[in-house]
Amino acid sequence: MINRLLTRKGWRVVAHSLLAAAGIGLLYLLSKMVIGDIQQGDTLSRCILGVGIAFSLWLVALGSMLAKAELTDWR
Repeated sequence: MINRLLTRKGWRVVAHSLLAAAGIGLLYLLSKMVIGDIQQGDTLSRCILGVGIAFSLWLVALGSMLAKAELTDWR
């Protein structure tokens, strides 16, 4: 398993998977921030929140598509 990760393709798959994980983490942090603001009675701007959620979902989609393309040898 380690020998597969030490190849160029293995590092690309890991990098694309980390990109998707970063998007999921960003979505998690945004949801925690929204929950905290609701509990305190503050509201976030819907535009800022929408842009953040769209960006995090785009990261997840991009990372997963790139990882799948790398694993299936798509060209």
